[in-house]
Amino acid sequence: MARVDGGVTLIDHSIILGRRQAIAGVEHALTGMKVGGYRKVRVSPHLAYRDKGIPDLIPSDAVLIVELWPREIVAR
Repeated sequence: MARVDGGVTLIDHSIILGRRQAIAGVEHALTGMKVGGYRKVRVSPHLAYRDKGIPDLIPSDAVLIVELWPREIVAR
């Protein structure tokens, strides 16, 4: 689910760490986090979309600012 809150797009998303379901910078940032924690990270292009970007959304060589709030952690 995505919604805009004060000009910021919020996305509820579930991932399994280690399966490349998120960009490397997000996986690194999530490692060690706990439910209710918060991290705001600066993801360098080499840990995101490199020189390719995503057409009409993320420019090439973009530095991303990502905020993370884990709401649930399930051990598998």
